[in-house]
Amino acid sequence: MEQVYTYGLDNEKVMKKLLDQDFFKRLGPTMRECKSMGLDTEGFCIYIKARDDLMEEAKKLLADSPAKELRGDLGEKLLQAFRDESESAEAGMGALFG
Repeated sequence: MEQVYTYGLDNEKVMKKLLDQDFFKRLGPTMRECKSMGLDTEGFCIYIKARDDLMEEAKKLLADSPAKELRGDLGEKLLQAFRDESESAEAGMGALFG
């Protein structure tokens, strides 16, 4: 299961504290600035890819946070941007060690 969330710059300290919890450290979400992912928004994007049970736990923890889940066309666009970035990184590693 995959999900994307965003939060503003003004919530960076709160989110850093939340994402520094052991659960999220083990989950390993990917963080990027929104502008670098093609969004016209100040702030950060979080990409989480995990098993369904872990994703449900992540959703519960993020529900009371400043992070907002992106859905619809914008959410899919952001998911695709994270997938493309991951595939590019894997291709680069394959070329390096292939």
